[in-house]
Amino acid sequence: MAASTPTTARSFRARAIKCDKTSPCSSCGTLGIPCRPVGGQSTASESPRTSIPNDYEHRFSTLQEQLATIQKTLENITRSSSSSSPVKPAREPTPPGPTIPPFEGHSSFHHETLVARDAAYSAVDTSQNGQLGDYVSAALSSLKTSLDRHRASVTHGETRPNTQPKDQLLPVELVIAVVKKVKAQPPFTLVSQSWIDASRIETLCHSIYFPLDPVPAGTYTLFYGLFFYIIRDYFHAQDPDLARYDLSSALETCEKQLDSGLREPAIMVEPTLEKIQALLIGAQITKSQEEFDIQRCWTYLSLAFNMCQTMGLHRRTPLKNDPLPIAEAKRHAFWALYTIDKNISLNIGLTSHFQDHDIDADLFMPSEDPKQRPWDLMSIVRMEFASIQGKVYDQLYSTSACRASDEQRTVAIEKLSSDLEAVRDKLLTIDVSLGLYADSLHGIAACADFIAYSVLTVIYRAQTRPGDAMAISSRCYEIATLALHSHLKCFTYFRGRQTHKQTEYVNWILLYPSFTPFVIVFTHAITTASAVDLALLQDTVSSLELIKGLSRGSMHLYTVCEAFVKAAQVLVKSRQTLSGIERHQDGSLVMPAAHGAANIAFPDVSWPENTFDSLMSQTDISMFLNDFIGANRSVMDILNSDYMS
Repeated sequence: MAASTPTTARSFRARAIKCDKTSPCSSCGTLGIPCRPVGGQSTASESPRTSIPNDYEHRFSTLQEQLATIQKTLENITRSSSSSSPVKPAREPTPPGPTIPPFEGHSSFHHETLVARDAAYSAVDTSQNGQLGDYVSAALSSLKTSLDRHRASVTHGETRPNTQPKDQLLPVELVIAVVKKVKAQPPFTLVSQSWIDASRIETLCHSIYFPLDPVPAGTYTLFYGLFFYIIRDYFHAQDPDLARYDLSSALETCEKQLDSGLREPAIMVEPTLEKIQALLIGAQITKSQEEFDIQRCWTYLSLAFNMCQTMGLHRRTPLKNDPLPIAEAKRHAFWALYTIDKNISLNIGLTSHFQDHDIDADLFMPSEDPKQRPWDLMSIVRMEFASIQGKVYDQLYSTSACRASDEQRTVAIEKLSSDLEAVRDKLLTIDVSLGLYADSLHGIAACADFIAYSVLTVIYRAQTRPGDAMAISSRCYEIATLALHSHLKCFTYFRGRQTHKQTEYVNWILLYPSFTPFVIVFTHAITTASAVDLALLQDTVSSLELIKGLSRGSMHLYTVCEAFVKAAQVLVKSRQTLSGIERHQDGSLVMPAAHGAANIAFPDVSWPENTFDSLMSQTDISMFLNDFIGANRSVMDILNSDYMS
């Protein structure tokens, strides 16, 4: 524009600076700029009317020159970037839209560029209101455009759309029938998980079967995961509306495609909500823990956690501009992952991915529908319970916790046990009578004691550390026996129910905490030759035998516990006790200092041939006890070790 030409700039200087006809003139000397004739005339012939002294106008002129230089530099960068960018083939599919911009905290450089961008926006608005000249407005607009282009380069990923052969998709007639059924009667999994609704299921199906845009990566995996659980629920319920469809074949297809999708490299990059939800399904108890593949579950959690951080789901601010349904879906997915992560972290003895000190995300809003609300409230209580599980590991079992003093550990133990019991009581106050699948709600509430006592056992187990004299405190033993009795009480609630309801108990209750109480009672039994302990162990194993065929997890748990009970039977009946541990009058089990943690061993007795099977031997159990009592390893960690598999 005319305001930016060199001639205009020189004429501005002529008007702005008064010359006193000396060389150099005093005005130029004061301002520190070169003194030269204007328009080919000497300073002596300059008209006084064109040389009004004004320091502000001179500074403004200098600013114009600097902005002109910035503008030219930005234009050169833009031309250089455009000329060096490779041209995409005309047939290459256009990405379905921008991915979520990566979240970065206040300390990052990218965050500072966003601050600069917002400042440019504000300045442009000011310039367009006439408060600044056209020259400044043009320069600021160029700066704004450059920052927008940089943000777009970060925001738009090279997301490759998915393609799925038509013959691998579920029959469209079945999908339509399932969607109609979901809208009329939501299946158990969607209701109980509280993280996705029927309208989003319908939208997901439209995007796959009637696509207007290429299907983003991860969408098919989410579809198959959801339909696996939905169809399985209706299949178990023998729903008459879907009786004419081959649900068994559809389940097999969904399971195969879900597993394949979760193993694809595309699931690991370019985070989206759909990918996070697909990984959540992979990590759910009803999938990974049902297969007793804790390490794969941990891998899914790691991937999902990284995506949550990249998208900023752990923070409140990144979601404030999202439409409410999208923001709520993100919160549902995030907190469901958080709940699983904290539970698995404590069970396997590894620090959790989701750290409370860096989370300020809002909880999702419980539904106002009285049929759904009890499930949502229960999910929120489970989040609180999971938070306590995370604190149990952080404050009692982490490396830093091991350095704490006895007084600090005692305070932490009492605070955590009190908080846990308060959360248990909070769950029991939820009115579940009007909820969908109310019988399952009643069952979960009935099993609250078992879960609470199981985690309390882990808390009181931390009263001792490796190398300490006390092996198991009397309080820890007392809580462990309460946990096993609670399990037997819960089992009577589910024993006469359909197979899939028993499976609910296995996945939601039995495999949720570690089975530490069983090991505590077993150790007490073989140290004291207690017939009462042995009877409790035998009853527990008998209950596990009835449900051992429901999943790999329940089979593994039964096999290990059965081997322990066989060993306990021989020792208790022979009145032979474990060496290396003694019982004190207060009921605690103590390792004498002379023996040390590595000397726990079975007595020299004659073992019947059928005492140990191919899974475990006398040596394996001895190693287990030394690891559990002497090294203070978690039960789940030991159960997954080489000598226990």
